[in-house]
Amino acid sequence: MFSCCFPKRLGSGHKSWWKEGLIRRLRGSGSRQPQSLEHTDPRTPKMIQESTQQASKKSSPKLEDAGKVRSMEPDMLKKLVDNLVPAHLRGYPFFVPAFLAIYRRFATPRQVLDLLFLRYPSFLPNSEEDQQNKRALSSILETWLLHYPGDFCQCPDTANLKQLVAYALLNLTDSDIIRHLCTLSAQFRVR
Repeated sequence: MFSCCFPKRLGSGHKSWWKEGLIRRLRGSGSRQPQSLEHTDPRTPKMIQESTQQASKKSSPKLEDAGKVRSMEPDMLKKLVDNLVPAHLRGYPFFVPAFLAIYRRFATPRQVLDLLFLRYPSFLPNSEEDQQNKRALSSILETWLLHYPGDFCQCPDTANLKQLVAYALLNLTDSDIIRHLCTLSAQFRVR
């Protein structure tokens, strides 16, 4: 769906590239160095650019702080998360991928999941609006799961994956995300 936003890998090298990245993330040896928050992609939505600039103004990044989460005003994170589904429904192609690419600078996967699940605790079966929100949320979670599986499968703790499985089994039973979760859960033997 967002194939235009991610680098294309052709041939069998794609699978090995993806597996190597996953293995590095799971082992912890491939931790990313934070990029400068001053240089953002001009296509990145303004709200995300402003939030990262606010986070960078509080303190400049240092090498020893590479793995730490920067603080951000709590309202801003909630606003960003609350705008994921509406942005997807309105057809803003860069908002979700941009958010998924940079949110780790100011939040943890658990915080984002908690906010999403609080915002969408359930869906009414007879409400067209709820069904649209459900499809959009399912697409967002599937994109997140496919492009950033390390956010859900950090060994030895797979609490994020367990939380997502529980939510999907309860609220997203008719979506493709269940199949992806089952595959990933079997891979990591989540119990």
